[in-house]
Amino acid sequence: MSSPNQYFVLIVPACAALLGVAMIYCWSRLRDHRYLLWIASGYISTAIPLGIHSLMPNEHLARWTVPLSTMYLFGVWALAHGVAVRFGGRSPPRLAGTIMFITLGGLFYFSQIHDDLWLRLQILGWSLALLIALPAKSILLSSRTRPIPLAALLRASYLTTLLYAFFRALALTTLIPREIQPDLTQSGFWLLMLAANMFISIWIALAILTSTAMSIVQTLDHERSQDPLTRLLNRRAFFEQVKKRLERYGHTGWAVIICDLDHFKIVNDTWGHAAGDRALKEFGALLARTVRQDDLAARFGGEEFVLLIRSTSLHTAVLVAERLRSSAMNLHIPATAHTLTASFGVVQLNSNGDINQAIEQADRLLYEAKHAGRNKVIWKAS
Repeated sequence: MSSPNQYFVLIVPACAALLGVAMIYCWSRLRDHRYLLWIASGYISTAIPLGIHSLMPNEHLARWTVPLSTMYLFGVWALAHGVAVRFGGRSPPRLAGTIMFITLGGLFYFSQIHDDLWLRLQILGWSLALLIALPAKSILLSSRTRPIPLAALLRASYLTTLLYAFFRALALTTLIPREIQPDLTQSGFWLLMLAANMFISIWIALAILTSTAMSIVQTLDHERSQDPLTRLLNRRAFFEQVKKRLERYGHTGWAVIICDLDHFKIVNDTWGHAAGDRALKEFGALLARTVRQDDLAARFGGEEFVLLIRSTSLHTAVLVAERLRSSAMNLHIPATAHTLTASFGVVQLNSNGDINQAIEQADRLLYEAKHAGRNKVIWKAS
C-alpha cells in the first residue's frame, strides 16, 4: 500500500477514536446526557479493531477474528443504542446479546476450525446491520413528548447509517468473490468503506453534539423563564409570551385573571415555610392543569398569580376563575389543617391590548375581593 493510503487508513480509526474522546468529555460535563457515553463507547470500540484490521495482513486475521469482532459488534450496538436513548428509547440488550453470541460462534468456527474469510465477512457484515436496525422503531417512531432539537437530522443520520450497513453487507456478498484476494484490507473497496465510515461518523457526531448543545440552550432558557418553585412562568417570561400571543392572535378574545392565596401568612407562621411552599406548589399545579395550550400562567411573586386566557366573553373567564376558586378549596396541604382559598380579579383585555392596564384593573378587583371577605371572584369589563 502506498504511503498516502497508509496514512488514510490510520486517519479513519484515529478520527473515530477522537470523536469518542470528545463525546466522553462532553458527557463528563453533562452527566444527564447518558447517550453521549454510549455513543462514545461505540466510536472507541469500533475504532480500535478498524485500525488493527487496516494494518494487519489477511493471513493474521483469523487469529484475531473473535476479539476484534466482539469490539465491532459491541461498538455498533452501543452507537445505535446511544441514538435510541437520545430519543427516549433503547436497543434491546437481550436480543442484541443473542445476535452477538450467535455471530461470534459462527466467526469462531470459520476462523479457528474451518478458515473461511469470505464467510466471516458475510456473517459479520449482516450481523452489524442487524444490530444497527434493532432500535429503528424507537428512533424513527419516537413518541417522546418533549421535542428533540434537530430530531429530523438525527433520524436521517441514523437511517443513512442503517442503509449503508445493509448496502455494505450486500456489497460484501455480491461484489467480493469467494476466492478472496489476500490484499482485501489494502484494496480500493476497503479504502472506500473507510471513507464512508469516516463521513458517516463525523456526520452523526456533529448532529449529536449540535442537538445536545441546542438542548442545553433550551433548558437554560426554560429555567430562566420559569419560577423555580411552581414551574410556572416568571414575571419576565410572562410578558414576553404575552407579546408573542397578542402578535400572533390579535388583541381581542383575551382575559386576565389575577389570583392571590388568602391568609397565606398564617400558613407560613403556623406550619412553617415548607408548608407554605407546598401550598404554592399545589396551587401552581392546579393552574398548570387548568390552562390550555394558548393560555399563560405565571407566578408574579409571593402568593400572587396571573393568567392570560383565550376567552370569547368575560363570562367564560369568570367561569374559569370560579372553577379555580372551588378547586383550590379541595387542595390538600400535608401536615396542615388549613383549607386553602384564593381571591380573584377578572377583566377582559380591551381592543388596544394594553396588558399592563388590564393587570392593574384586575389587581384592583382582586383587592375588592379581599375586602369583600376573600374566597371570591370579582370581575369587570376592561
